[in-house]
Amino acid sequence: MVILHRGWSDVRWIDQNDWLKTFVAVADHGSFVRASAAIHRSQSRVSAHIAALEQALGATLFDRRHRPVQLTDAGEALLPFAREILATVEQAVTEVDSLSGVRRGRVALGAHPSISAGFLPHVLSGLVADYPQVQVELSEHTTVGLGESLGNGSLHLAVRSVSSAPPTESLTNEVLWREPYCAVVPAGHPLTTHTPPLTPQALVDKQLILIGRPGQGVDPDTQAVVQRWGLPGLHPSWQTEQPQTLANLVKVGLGVGVINAFAMEVVDASGLAVIQVGEIADGRVVGLSYDPDRYMSSASQAVRHAILSAPRPASTYPPT
Repeated sequence: MVILHRGWSDVRWIDQNDWLKTFVAVADHGSFVRASAAIHRSQSRVSAHIAALEQALGATLFDRRHRPVQLTDAGEALLPFAREILATVEQAVTEVDSLSGVRRGRVALGAHPSISAGFLPHVLSGLVADYPQVQVELSEHTTVGLGESLGNGSLHLAVRSVSSAPPTESLTNEVLWREPYCAVVPAGHPLTTHTPPLTPQALVDKQLILIGRPGQGVDPDTQAVVQRWGLPGLHPSWQTEQPQTLANLVKVGLGVGVINAFAMEVVDASGLAVIQVGEIADGRVVGLSYDPDRYMSSASQAVRHAILSAPRPASTYPPT
């Protein structure tokens, strides 16, 4: 029996690029199913790409016995090079396009869910009209998660809170706006009789509903605001990751919500009063973040310009 081994040098570069893109997607999502949805390919095609890549390299890249699937030592070794190869190919295509004055290409843009819902749709609608060949892939995550994705190159740009960003990050943050934190209460609640802004001490004895993940604590932005308020800490009766859920919990009388002002722009706040707590400077700062050491394509530059020139949300304040 003769076994033919198809080596890496025998593979067309366009197939190499496609296989590496699939490999990175599976590594990032920990699942063949989620990767297929992210890169808009069938699950069978994703499996075929990984199998072909493993055959060409002569190494197993994923341990498929675990859920989520885990990288093997060979997969861990390949991942940073795969990201760099894909970024270099994308940069090369962009450079060629720039010679003809065409702005096109893929831009991976991340944001907090409320920013994706309330700010970016208007930005992206104008961008699509001006640059129809620029493809924006939008994903949502926490401040820290967005920073990590910018650092490893899976995101090009991110609109996020920069107030609670880890000091060890080496990212550029261009400030877009400042926003206060607010108390959310049913209309007619005793706190509505106070002259705004409320003093933070008014929240100390209340049943609080905060943004955070149960079992993992209150989100870093809220923690940072509480520290700036000079309070020893807020101990929530309820936590949720979704602003709309926070609003609904307040509506049924389960407590007082505490959340950033802009998040309340994108939820159904009927029957609720939103009251500023503390000073604007105590709130959070939202900015456009990116890695200054990574090449910024003309497509990414177009997205950056669209975000920086967009009107800020109504509940927010200028950067300075």
